[in-house]
Amino acid sequence: MWVRTTEHVPVLGGLAPRDGERGFEVRRMSRDRHLLTLWGRLGGRWADPLCRGLARAGLSIRRGYAMRHGSGEPWNPWHARLEIVREDPSTDPVLLDYLELLARGRAPSDTQIELSDYTLSESNVHGGSLFLEVRGPDRTGFLGGMLERLAFLSLTPVEMRIETRADGVHDQLWLRTHDGEVPKPRARKLLAEVLDGRLLR
Repeated sequence: MWVRTTEHVPVLGGLAPRDGERGFEVRRMSRDRHLLTLWGRLGGRWADPLCRGLARAGLSIRRGYAMRHGSGEPWNPWHARLEIVREDPSTDPVLLDYLELLARGRAPSDTQIELSDYTLSESNVHGGSLFLEVRGPDRTGFLGGMLERLAFLSLTPVEMRIETRADGVHDQLWLRTHDGEVPKPRARKLLAEVLDGRLLR
């Protein structure tokens, strides 16, 4: 697993990241719970390799949010705060280099995603987006697998709200295309057809 080699600067006063600046900060909340903050120009598809890299490290996201600043164009910076839980005692989240994980985490996933329910609708948020709310059994790699399949449909989140409850996963995502455009009705139709299968393979 990748240990820290990159420079990172703490977020000051919750301010938006400066142009070109990327970084992360990890704070220990308890023995197995840590708060990961990421910011800067992470790219439009950063969350997919992050989630899959965390899963390989024995870590999972319990709850959190991520949002792209501005109107959702691919070049705009992100700010994310994620509570991560250590499943594997041999993995120390403080030692990981999360920017390196983003750069090298793009590997195919064989995670099967089971959905119990979903909501899909048009939204005016972020200057227009496709709102997706999914619920399903908690499973390591759920969010990463979901994002990978959305990317296959050329959709990427501009905002995410993630929560794992006692009854399973409850995630909310506001989606635009990889080019930062509002998804067309055809994209919504294709996504609905995939989601109606309940199993995303």
